[in-house]
Amino acid sequence: MKIRLTLLALATACVFSPAVLAAEKGTIMILVNSLDNPYYASEAKGANTQAQALGYKTTVLSHGEDVKKQSELIDAAIGKKVQGIILDNADSTASVAAIKKAKDAGIPVVLINREIPVDDVALAQITHNNFQAGSDVANVFVEKMGEQGKYAELTCNLADNNCVTRSKSFHQVLDQYPDMQSVAKQDAKGTLIDGKRIMDSILQAHPDVKGVICGNGPVALGAIAALKAAGRDDVIVVGIDGSNEERDAVKAGTLKATVMLQAQAIAAQGVTDLDNYIQKGTSPAKQRVMFRGILIDQQNASKVQDFNFKS
Repeated sequence: MKIRLTLLALATACVFSPAVLAAEKGTIMILVNSLDNPYYASEAKGANTQAQALGYKTTVLSHGEDVKKQSELIDAAIGKKVQGIILDNADSTASVAAIKKAKDAGIPVVLINREIPVDDVALAQITHNNFQAGSDVANVFVEKMGEQGKYAELTCNLADNNCVTRSKSFHQVLDQYPDMQSVAKQDAKGTLIDGKRIMDSILQAHPDVKGVICGNGPVALGAIAALKAAGRDDVIVVGIDGSNEERDAVKAGTLKATVMLQAQAIAAQGVTDLDNYIQKGTSPAKQRVMFRGILIDQQNASKVQDFNFKS
C-alpha cells in the first residue's frame, strides 16, 4: 500500500509540475519591435510572465520593425506549430498578410499596441487609448503654460498611426486657446537623438519658445537634454510613454508630466485572450480593446516601474 501511495504522489507531482504543464500547453511566440527599447521590452516582459504563469513555454523575439523579418518569424512560428502569437506588428497595413497566414495555419494572433485596418484576421487587437493620453497631457501642458505662449511640437513618428492620433488629440486641446502660439512642428522619428537635434535647431530659430509638447518619451528626453545644454530650465516639456527615465525626469521636475502606457498590462491581457481561445475555444467579447493611459506627475511618479503602475 505504501508503494502504491508513493507512486500516486509522484504521478500527481508530475502532472502539476510547471515543466509538464508547459510541455502540455505548448509554446506562445512573443514578437515585438525591439528588446533594447524599454517600452517593447516591457511588452515582452508582461506577455512572457503571464504566459509562463499560465503554463506555456515562450519564445521571445524582435522583428526590428522589418516587415520581411516579421513574416519570416511568423513562418518559423507556423513551422514550429506554436499555439499562439503575441505581436506588436512592424507595419499596420503590410502586416495583414502575415497575420492571415498564421490564422489560416490554425495559429491565433493577438495584436498589441498597433492595430491593423481589418477585422476578423487577428483574434484580438489590444491597444492604448492614444487620444485620451494625448488629451490628458495636453491639458496639463496648457495649465503649466498658463494658457499662453509660444510652443513647439515634436511628433514621435508620423509613419505610426498611434503618433498621428496623439498629435491630433494635442491639437483638439491646444487649438482651443488663442494665446497658445505654435511656432514649430517637426517629426523627431521617436528617438532621443532626433529629439535633441531638432530641439537644438528650434532654440536657435525661436529662442523665446516657452514650451515643448512631445509625441513620446524618448523625444521628450531628447528635448530635455537640448534644453539642459542650452541652460534653459524655463521651458515646459511634456510627453507620452511613461518609461523609468521619464518617471525620474518627472520626479526631478524637468518633465512636467507624461502619460504611462500600460505596456505590460496589454501584453498580459493578450496572453489571457490566447489562453481562453486555445484551451476553451472562447474568443474575446470584443476584437478591439483600448487601455487608458495613466497621467503621471510628481505626486504619483514613484508608482511607475517598467511601464507598470503600482496602485
